[in-house]
Amino acid sequence: MKKLMSVFSVMAVLVMVAGCASVSKEDCLVTDWYELGRADGRMGKNRTALQGRAKACLEHGISADRQAYYAGHGQGLKSYCTEQNGFDLGQKGLPFNTVCPLQLDAGFRAGYDKGIRYYCSESKGYELGYQGKAYRYVCPPELEPEFRAGYEKGRELYQYEAELASLHRQLKNIERKTREKEKQLYAANLTDAQRSQIRAELRDLDLRYRDVSRELKYLEVHTPE
Repeated sequence: MKKLMSVFSVMAVLVMVAGCASVSKEDCLVTDWYELGRADGRMGKNRTALQGRAKACLEHGISADRQAYYAGHGQGLKSYCTEQNGFDLGQKGLPFNTVCPLQLDAGFRAGYDKGIRYYCSESKGYELGYQGKAYRYVCPPELEPEFRAGYEKGRELYQYEAELASLHRQLKNIERKTREKEKQLYAANLTDAQRSQIRAELRDLDLRYRDVSRELKYLEVHTPE
């Protein structure tokens, strides 16, 4: 029975951590508030994250165990606020939450500074831009120009390749529509007016095909440097 309750408790914690819109009464009853706090702390969440969950449970007539949550949260921060974790976040170019207690903050920030200096290079900026991702305002001022230059180069190539792909898709779409119209043109029982309309649509498709082909050839010649 205890094992079963433990499973339900873990599932309830997962529901709470995920921030699901609907928290059931059963979730509130079996939630291990200490473990929920520890999970939030390990992810670097502020302990104010409890407020929404506590309010949801209060609507079911159940009060959150705030002391247990805060104790777990403090324990979880010991895993988040390490120099190694700071470095890991920094080298991935991720922002961090200001949640570390004073005695852990210096080490965490030292690791983060080392990691962010590794991340804020021209090559990492290029990689971010080429993936089509949003720019990250995380670099210190002295490294920002190099990182941004790389990002803009990568972004330019990303947009170039995206435009090429779009034009190729347009050509295939025009080809498909043209085949369909040609089949319609030679179908039986069409009036002269209907055939005339289909021929006009085919001419429009042909013009569009020529325009897209010209755009494609221009792009293929003018590649980004």
